[in-house]
Amino acid sequence: ITRIEGHLKIEATVDGGEVKDAKCVGTLFRGFEIFMKDRDPRDAVHITQRICGVCPTSHGTTAALNLDAAFGVADKIPNNGRILRNLIQGANYIASHIVHFYHLAALDYVDVTEVADYDGTDPELLKVKDFIARALAAGDMSMLAPFYPRYEGDYRLPKKVAQAAVAHYVEALNMRRLAHELSAIYSGRMPHSVAVVAGGVTSHPSIDSIS
Repeated sequence: ITRIEGHLKIEATVDGGEVKDAKCVGTLFRGFEIFMKDRDPRDAVHITQRICGVCPTSHGTTAALNLDAAFGVADKIPNNGRILRNLIQGANYIASHIVHFYHLAALDYVDVTEVADYDGTDPELLKVKDFIARALAAGDMSMLAPFYPRYEGDYRLPKKVAQAAVAHYVEALNMRRLAHELSAIYSGRMPHSVAVVAGGVTSHPSIDSIS
């Protein structure tokens, strides 16, 4: 399966158009279970985030929740610590869904070439139209990355819908950036935040950060 973070295999047995059996298999061994051994357990929050560059916060937060339980402080997390953890996680949740839906999956369903003859006034679509025209004029399709090279997808959307989806694709780049900024305000950086720790967070809300 392409356009996902990591490696995934689907095996399906189909008989007469009916799925009789299906298996989902993660095929990439990463080794976190091995190299986490004999380390300070507090390192887990930072190390496990390296499992994924798209959703590192989920892994770090999960490690912190486990450490809370192990250290007997799960019921002693300050309200601000709980709220800031949720804001950091929520911001990454938004960014992760944006990148999956638009920047990883959508290109299998949206035919970007439908923008080549766009005749409207949307500034984002005009940018993409010009982007396509420059590559065609140069005769160099590699200039069309990330839209090319590509697998031929299930391009059943009407032209107007496809064009709108491309505009959303471009807009989603900025929305994802804003979500990362929200996370970084309280987590220190994004991806691979540093503020979530056992017991809460290391950052504090302020008038400036809230604004």
